[in-house]
This record gives sequence, C-alpha cells and structure tokens, in this order.
Amino acid sequence: MKNRAKKIINTALLGSALLCSPLVQAETVTIDMQLPALNTSKYQRPFVAVWVEQKGQRQAVKTVSVWFDDKKWLKDIRRWWRKAGRYDQAVDAVTGATKPPGKYQLQWDGTDLQGNALPAGEYTLYLEAVREHGNRTLLKQKVTLGAGKVQEYTLTAGDELGPVSIRVGD
Repeated sequence: MKNRAKKIINTALLGSALLCSPLVQAETVTIDMQLPALNTSKYQRPFVAVWVEQKGQRQAVKTVSVWFDDKKWLKDIRRWWRKAGRYDQAVDAVTGATKPPGKYQLQWDGTDLQGNALPAGEYTLYLEAVREHGNRTLLKQKVTLGAGKVQEYTLTAGDELGPVSIRVGD
C-alpha cells in the first residue's frame, strides 16, 4: 500500500510542477534572403531548402521552406535531404516552385513539425541552395529561442545565395 501511495503522490507532484512551469511561447524568426543574378549561359534556378536543427538530433526539427521543380532532384540538396527530405517531414506543406533572382522573405514560427512551440534553447538555422550546372551554398546560423531579446544576424553571401539577414523575436 505504501508504494501505491508514493506513486499517487509523485504523480500529483509531477502534474502540479508541469502546471506551474511557464509555457514557452513560439518566437517568430524572419529570414530575408537573396538569390543573386548570375551571368552564365546555362543558368538554371536553384533548388533551395531552409530548415532548423537542434544540437544532438539526427533529423531536422522543422523544414521551413523548399523550392524545387522536380521531386526526383531533391536529393541534390544534400545536407537537407540527409536531415529532413528523405524522411518526408510534411515537406509538401512548405514547398514551392524555384524562384528567379531577387529578394525573398521567409518566416518560421518557432514550432516543430506538429506545430508545438519548441522549448527555449539553441537551434541552428540552415540555408542550402544548389543549381544544376552551378555550385552549392550552405549557410548556417545558431539562434536562441526564448532569449527574451531580439537577435539579429547577417550571413555573408555564397555562390548561390546572396546576403542573408535573420531576426529572432518581435
């Protein structure tokens, strides 16, 4: 009888601790990116993937966006494919056609695949672009969710991606 009473008390304590824990509100992460105009005779629009990883996890926490024109070439976005694409993490919800050179803005609401707010902590935001008859660019930036302050980052342009600005928070 003592063990049963302990289990009931422990369950009650755990439940009250969870109710008293502050809920982490999802933060908005805004990504301003640019696809550069390249002067080449064989120009093809790049395939682009933007996703989030958490340290120590083998898969992406969430794919923010993927731009492509034919699914059979998705595996060419190598890093993203290994972390998210081959697992088909509800990718259809965030896909779109390839884009011409220009400036684009993406937003991530700080949630996981199921739409749950992620716990406060450090995450890495990845941007990968690959172009047929072109190059591959992989940019990454560590961001902190739940830091309680606005964070701003600027990433240097690569061959297939122009400069990128990231803003975490309001």
